[in-house]
Amino acid sequence: MKTKSYKHWIIVAILCCLSASSIGLCTNSIGVFYVPVSESLHVLKGTFAMHATLSSLATAFTSLFMPRIMRRYNYKKILLIGVLFTFVTTLLMSFSNSVWLFYILGIIRGVGISMYGMVPLTVIITNWFVEKHGIATSIALSFSGLSGAIFTPLLSSWISTYGWQTTYLIMAICVLVLTIPAFIYPWSIYPKDLNLYPYGYQNKIKLTYSSNKSKINVISIGFICMCIFTVLHTSITGISQHLSGMATSIGFLPSVGATMMSLVMFGNIATKLLIGFISDLLNPIKACVIMILVNITSLFFLYNGMITCNSLILLLSSFAFGSIYSVGAVGIPILTRYFFGIENYSYCYSIIGFLTNVGSSSSLSLIGYAYDFTGGYEIVLIIAICFHIINLTLLTIIYLHYRKNHNKASIS
Repeated sequence: MKTKSYKHWIIVAILCCLSASSIGLCTNSIGVFYVPVSESLHVLKGTFAMHATLSSLATAFTSLFMPRIMRRYNYKKILLIGVLFTFVTTLLMSFSNSVWLFYILGIIRGVGISMYGMVPLTVIITNWFVEKHGIATSIALSFSGLSGAIFTPLLSSWISTYGWQTTYLIMAICVLVLTIPAFIYPWSIYPKDLNLYPYGYQNKIKLTYSSNKSKINVISIGFICMCIFTVLHTSITGISQHLSGMATSIGFLPSVGATMMSLVMFGNIATKLLIGFISDLLNPIKACVIMILVNITSLFFLYNGMITCNSLILLLSSFAFGSIYSVGAVGIPILTRYFFGIENYSYCYSIIGFLTNVGSSSSLSLIGYAYDFTGGYEIVLIIAICFHIINLTLLTIIYLHYRKNHNKASIS
């Protein structure tokens, strides 16, 4: 059986399409609906954004069980159910006239997204790639940013032209179209089903620090710190969905906010590709630290741009802020694999993937309420910088803890 073939990269291409549909369109682009829908329903932005929070929480809870479900059932059938859930609920949102109906549909859509979202995608990549794991992960998940960059301004334009109801209808069609390659090409979540080995597979694979453990201890210092790191980092990602409101809050046209969100997605693409390259070249820890430092810098400039009402600074810092997704989408999965090992990945990432959605979902409505009650977003940016500083400390603790365990395992 081959260890390197074009079929490995076809799998990546299929995952690119699924990433664009589930994460890029249904998660990264929905911020443009917050203002028009909340105004139409006569509710606070935070109240409407709660539907996205509930959706992410539903994704989080369902993702806990996805690795086990993927092992027991045919993934093509799981994928079909997930796509149908996502398509139908998005379609029904175009006819919704109650925030409570949005909440119900959001929950169901979250369940659908979990079936072909972050956890399934990273599990499949881990199954297919030993070498080039960072690059494969970054390419597949960068399409969530590409999708967001393309669809955010389009959705904003369609809302202005056709209204948010019709735009939800168009969005539902796009969700479905992006998943077509996954249904028409014969593939599997395991390379052995296609008579292949994982890319770069060798009989004696050099595993990571936990290679001598059959099962990771979830109450260890390192794993707990990794969980806290995940929640704090992903909670910052919610800022991107509020950039449109951030721009209008200081007097700019909605088109400026849509451009900011689009630039975030372009930054998302560039830094996801970059972190995968740096991870394979150096290691996942250094790659994540570099991206966190880039994001801290972007937050400083976003704050300055808001205070001075400087559109150029806001646009440039929005591009740099896209680096938040590089760690959240690519960095956290490769750190999980690096610290806890290939054999523990599915188990560990089902928990960490759950926390990824908890962090991102909680911030969506909290940031909206922060604006509703303070009249500005400045405090949100300050808190985000503090979270990054805490996370750099946590990453150091995780590294020292697992380095210590690795040394003990080597001696024994």
